[in-house]
Amino acid sequence: MRQAVITVPRARSAKGRASGLVARELLAPGAFVLAILATNYALAGIPNVKLFDLLVFVAGYTLGLRRGLVVAVGAMLLYEISNPWGHALPALLATKVGAEIGYALAGAIVRRVVSPDRLRLGPSRATIGFVLAALVTTITYDLATNLYTAFFWASLAGSTDYLRWVSVTLFGPGALFFMLLHVGSNVALFPAFGPLLIKGADRVKQPWGERSDDAN
Repeated sequence: MRQAVITVPRARSAKGRASGLVARELLAPGAFVLAILATNYALAGIPNVKLFDLLVFVAGYTLGLRRGLVVAVGAMLLYEISNPWGHALPALLATKVGAEIGYALAGAIVRRVVSPDRLRLGPSRATIGFVLAALVTTITYDLATNLYTAFFWASLAGSTDYLRWVSVTLFGPGALFFMLLHVGSNVALFPAFGPLLIKGADRVKQPWGERSDDAN
């Protein structure tokens, strides 16, 4: 009888740990990827204004860098398979994936500076961190993809005047317009919705046996 009393709770505990592991390692990143794809398709008609970057940032913050990277890479690869604006060439896709990883990294870094219990819905000191993260990551993303475009166009034209093509992709009216849209929307979205999404994700994580300070 004593052995039975001890064994049953242990079996249940092991089962609970296994289900929690599946939820943390598969379901949580998968939920972020699905949310990214759904919102991207919903906002397909608005160029450069998406929740993609914010959700990857939130994944890096709430799930940790490792699972945040899974979200960034997985969402970008899946989205490019059926991108309504057309497929990216392999080199551009690699550039976009590498640049998108920066948002997950930023989320993990911001978590070390601003813990979840210090987050507030509305303006606070944490707002500065969210704005800086949006600025740095979005500018880096646009610089990386625009520089790729410059060298790609130069190769198509058979030109070695790379500075000319870089100036077009970075400082042309169209390039500046879309970059301002991307940077401006992220700077607005990160502090406005970042804390709300983070608090919501942390509440969902807790039944899986993961505390709000366990992201790694």
